[in-house]
Amino acid sequence: MPLRPLVELGLQFSEDFLKKNFSTSWPKIIILADGSCGESSTILGISPEYTVESCNAYGANAVIERPDQRQVPTPEIRAHNLYFDLSAYGMDMSVLRKESPVPGFHLKIYGTFRHRYLALACPASDSKIVRFLRHTLNSTIMKNIFHQSFNAYKLDIEPRVNELTLHHIQCSDRLFEIMLSHRRVTAALIEGSNTVVTIEGEAARVLNFDTGCGVNLGLRGLESTEELIYKVATAIDQRDLFEALAAKIQHSKQVTEDFKQNGLSAAMFE
Repeated sequence: MPLRPLVELGLQFSEDFLKKNFSTSWPKIIILADGSCGESSTILGISPEYTVESCNAYGANAVIERPDQRQVPTPEIRAHNLYFDLSAYGMDMSVLRKESPVPGFHLKIYGTFRHRYLALACPASDSKIVRFLRHTLNSTIMKNIFHQSFNAYKLDIEPRVNELTLHHIQCSDRLFEIMLSHRRVTAALIEGSNTVVTIEGEAARVLNFDTGCGVNLGLRGLESTEELIYKVATAIDQRDLFEALAAKIQHSKQVTEDFKQNGLSAAMFE
């Protein structure tokens, strides 16, 4: 009689659950996906440590909430090589024009008519305007940048943001460094139980900047899950299990490296 795999979804891990369900000798796979603040990995004895690395870019995010609009998805809008005149805030534009090269900003608008999300990013540089927007104490500067940018690139059928609706914009106070956090350990073998644990989604890797592709980044790790399940199910001994884990860990590292190299370019800069 062929074996039928048992799949259980949405479980909350606890000490009682582990004692109850880890009693058989059949190989098992646990996929943890409880977010960046989840505690399941700690219960299962996996290191909670993250590695935090720079993506060599700066960014800011904003959301415009308009309760009077419909909750209908909208096409993604991208604009490139944006330059901002900040002379009203004391930035000497004549000095900026002498900089070579002057960095351009990249804007992305996405979401629904009711909830419009904006992402603004630029490659890391030490230009005067980037330094100004990173260290300014005036929180209205970024709000006005998003205000004017949205009005310039919004869909024609959308209402503009004006002085009366400006309070609907919530945004970052200044540019911040875009950082990618990823777990040091994304897969492990629970000793003595023949159980493989793998960590996915934001429990494995998370960006401090919303590109509109956050879910895609989290789910990239699942691309190697089919291979992991097959290797674990056909494992003869622990050596085979360790080989399956090694392949899974290598893929997780590759997902992180790919994003650091190309993620922002694909999501924002092209």
